[in-house]
This record gives sequence, structure tokens and C-alpha cells, in this order.
Amino acid sequence: MLKSYTIATGNYHSTQAAAEILDKGGNAYDAILAALFMSFVCEPLLSSPGGGGYLLAHPKNKTAKIFDFFAQTPHKKNTDDKDFYPIQGDFGTTQQEFHIGMASAATPGIPAGIFAIHESYGSLPLIEIASAAIKKAKIGMEVNALHADVIQILSPIINHSDYAKSIFSKNNEELLALGDVKANPDLANFLENFAQLPNDWFYCGNPANSIVSDMNRSAGLLSKIDFDSYQVSIREPLIAEINNWKVITNAAPTTGGYLIIEQLKHALKNPVRDINDKLIMAMEYADQLKNQNVFQSSKGTSHMSVIDQDGNVASLTVSNGEGCGYMVPNCGFMLNNFLGEEDINTKGFFNFDENSRMASMMSPTIIENGDDLIALGTGGSNRIKTAMFQVIWQIIAENKTLDKAINQPRFHYENGVLDIEKGVNQATIQNLAKRYSNINQWQQRSLYFGGINAVSQGSSQLAIGDSRRNGVGLVKNTG
Repeated sequence: MLKSYTIATGNYHSTQAAAEILDKGGNAYDAILAALFMSFVCEPLLSSPGGGGYLLAHPKNKTAKIFDFFAQTPHKKNTDDKDFYPIQGDFGTTQQEFHIGMASAATPGIPAGIFAIHESYGSLPLIEIASAAIKKAKIGMEVNALHADVIQILSPIINHSDYAKSIFSKNNEELLALGDVKANPDLANFLENFAQLPNDWFYCGNPANSIVSDMNRSAGLLSKIDFDSYQVSIREPLIAEINNWKVITNAAPTTGGYLIIEQLKHALKNPVRDINDKLIMAMEYADQLKNQNVFQSSKGTSHMSVIDQDGNVASLTVSNGEGCGYMVPNCGFMLNNFLGEEDINTKGFFNFDENSRMASMMSPTIIENGDDLIALGTGGSNRIKTAMFQVIWQIIAENKTLDKAINQPRFHYENGVLDIEKGVNQATIQNLAKRYSNINQWQQRSLYFGGINAVSQGSSQLAIGDSRRNGVGLVKNTG
């Protein structure tokens, strides 16, 4: 039987970095880490060592595990004045308010997550896995369409500090635009140190010490104990059998996987024949569950999926929020703003439980039917649950191919508003307008509706990078 590997990430260079590692004999987990390192360079406002995330790992013939390395709340809430304030992100058709500043940062988990994944499943040295990203950071990455859009959306955050502006602008201080090339030597040095120094260097060495010192000076919340005590949680995934498919996804305390499965179950039981009505009614149901149970989400997010030639599966979703505006000194990356995301802080800002793992909508997922394997996931805040539901539904209930399922125009229903992506025909929109009074009709395909990067093996070998977020897929036969 012909063997192959499949990779899909949010960036061409991340996909190539993963492929290089697989070609050297590495496995899916080496490859997913190579893609993650490269995402720090090529998707720096979506993916950062200063953020958090989840890996769904399913090694061949072994039990699937979730690696939870999302952010942790601080040990103490400071009731004094905090560096914390709102800014507006402009998506064009809609706007979102974000909160940034030093007090919006939670304890990052990605550095610990990398080491936990590597220690559990890695086969190549970490410096070899990180080498392509280090080289790219030194010579410079070219700004693609997605990165250019995100820079404009998050320009108020970039303008928060001179260091951020130096990373994300040209020498003339204009923000980077499509086609510009910019090196990040500080990030290259950080990654080189990170991959070669002891596991606790980030949390016990210069990076954490610099962050804590700046937090003390600038009304932030993170202290030394927050970094000293951070731990990765490895737990069982949520598993459901739906329409002869096994759906394996992120489990409590996260929320997205549960809502995806509940939508799939609702749609299967719903006798309504019109498929659009069936899907939107399932989204309404999930929205009711979300509002009743105060579920959480994360915004600035990237996903990557790998199935290697031996059938090991890795599905990884990471987020930096939008970034808090603060760049870690001499490290070339921005710290998260998870304490400033309204969708995560459902009890209100600074009403969090101290020293607790934050929850998220992020839902790295694997679906299986016999020999058919599909790994998928997406960024997109509250749209994660609806984007994933629609794509999985089209695969398991409508027998669509992975590429057609991902490229289908999407709906999103939330808080009484029905967003309709470009591509839905006018007759359908007119019918929906009779039942939904508040419709937001988009005139373009948008990163707002997520970016599902997915791979499959079995009856078909496919790797689909979602064009909404400039995703890139690769399938390569290995013999």
C-alpha cells in the first residue's frame, strides 16, 4: 500500500517546515512542532510563545490524549489601578472591541506545551525541529494577505509600544503591508535559546524574570509564582459516535468540542428537510447552550493538522488572543491578552478564579470511520463551534469531500444575529430573511468565519488549507 503524509497549516512556510521534518524521518509530533515554531515567525499576531493552546494527539494504535497548555490566571488579583483599556478591531463588515495592556496578560502555556509534547512523542532534537523557523526569522518573512489584514485590524495594539511598532513596521514606521519582508532577529535568538537551554528556561530564566519586572513597574498582574507553578494538563478527549463516525475532540473544561457535538446531534434528530434551516436551528440551539452555561472562546487563533506516513495524527490549535501590546524584552514576540477577552471572562473582567486554567472554544478534532481519518480545527472565536459543525456535518451527513466541505459558504448564528458569508444564493437569503430579522450579509469570504486546516487519510489522501486564512495543504507520497 502506498504511504503518504498530509499536512495543513495556516501558512506556506509552516507547512513546508513540517514537511522537511517528516522527510528527515520525524513523526507527526515533530512535524506539528516545526509548524508551530514557524507560525511564530509567519503568523506572529495569531500564534506566539506568549499564548496558549491544545494538541489532540492520536498515535497509531494508541489512546488519544489532549495536551492542555492554555493560559492560567494569576495567583493574585491586584485591586489597584491596572494597565487595561479597550481598543476597536475593524473587520470591515463588523467591528469588535478588545481589551489590552499589561493587566490583560495571563500566564502563557505554549513554552511548557512544546516541551510536554516533545518529551511524550518527539523523536528528533528540538533544535533540529526549530531550525527552519530560526532561519526564517533571521532572513525575514514575507507578509502575505492574511498577515497584512491582521496587521491592519490590530494596528491599535501594534501602536501600543515602540518595540511592537519596530517589529511590525517598515523603517519609515509605516505598518508592514502585503509583500513586505521583515526579519525578526530577537525572535530567532529566543527560539535558538529555547530549543537548546533547559526546559524551565522560559519560566525560571530571563524571559519570565523580564516579564515579571515589567509587570511590577507597569501595573500588570503576573508574578514569579505564576511562572514557577505553570503545568501542562494531559487528559482524555471527548468522544462521541455520530452517524457511524467517531468524533474525538477537546473536552471539559473547554467548551467548543461539546457544542460541536451537540449541534451534530441536534441536526441529525431534526426532521426539518431544508438543510439551511436544519443547520441554523442547530446553531441557535448551541447559542442557547452557550448563553445558559457561560461558555468561553478565544479570538486570534491558528490551527495545524498532520497525519504522518505511519498513521500518527496531530491536531493543534493555538491562540495569542489579539496580544496585549507588550512585547517580551529582547524576545521578539507579544504576550497574550486573555484576561482582556470578554468571551473568555464571562463573569466580567478580573472576576476570574485565581490560579486556574482558563477555558476556550478551541477544538482540535479528529473524526474516524473505519480506515478513514480526518484531523481538523480552526481559529475564529465563537465562530469555531459553527464553522467546525458545518464542515463535519457536510462530511458525515452529506458525504461531501473534505475540500468541498471546507470551501462551502458558511453561516454563523449568535445572540440573535445571523451572519451569512458570500456565496449563499439570493433565493436562500430571501427565505432566511422571512424567519430571521437580523441578518448580516457579507460581501466577501472572510477570516471572520474561521480557517479550517484539515487533512485526511484512508479512502482519500487530502490536505486542505482554508483560503479564508491563507491556509496551505500538502500531500506527499513517501513510498
